[in-house]
Amino acid sequence: MQHPSEKRADPTVSPRFVHAVHDQLLRYDGMRAGSERPCPGCAATSLRKNGYQAAGKTFARLVTDDGFEVVTLEVQLYECKQCGRSFQGDLTEFFYAGCAYARPIVDLCLFHVVDHSYQSVERILGQWYGLQVDRDTIERYDQRHGPTSTPREHVSVDGSELSVPFLAFLFGENRAESQQFAVSSHTALW
Repeated sequence: MQHPSEKRADPTVSPRFVHAVHDQLLRYDGMRAGSERPCPGCAATSLRKNGYQAAGKTFARLVTDDGFEVVTLEVQLYECKQCGRSFQGDLTEFFYAGCAYARPIVDLCLFHVVDHSYQSVERILGQWYGLQVDRDTIERYDQRHGPTSTPREHVSVDGSELSVPFLAFLFGENRAESQQFAVSSHTALW
């Protein structure tokens, strides 16, 4: 397996924007996830919490000046009181089934796949957003989910189309803190 190549920021993209993306994604680092669900072995609902998975689940991989930084969630484990099986809690709030990265990252990949090749999307994610997703993973997401599952709402910034759903996930109105980003029609204001 080939390791990802070193990424460089696009000089036309504000480092402040990339840092803001990173700051918002880092809010999920170490977050505990995995709500109760029926036992996959016997469908029983009588469960007990059974600690957390040893390795966290990758939410996103950030491209930083020092290399890659992985944002991970701690995954709640449950044990079925009926059959004794241990299993992960429900992660569908954050992840699509069979995807290594969180839903917003997958959706961002699918947003850009509509207009760009897989290799170009890998470069765009690294340069515009400071995110690492390799082209083979992007291709698998496209084959599995297709670009039609992602709304094409976008905002143009210096001729680049950015995904409004992704930006809303990061900086949207449901955030308790003061907003750092506002979308007005087709114009982005920082």
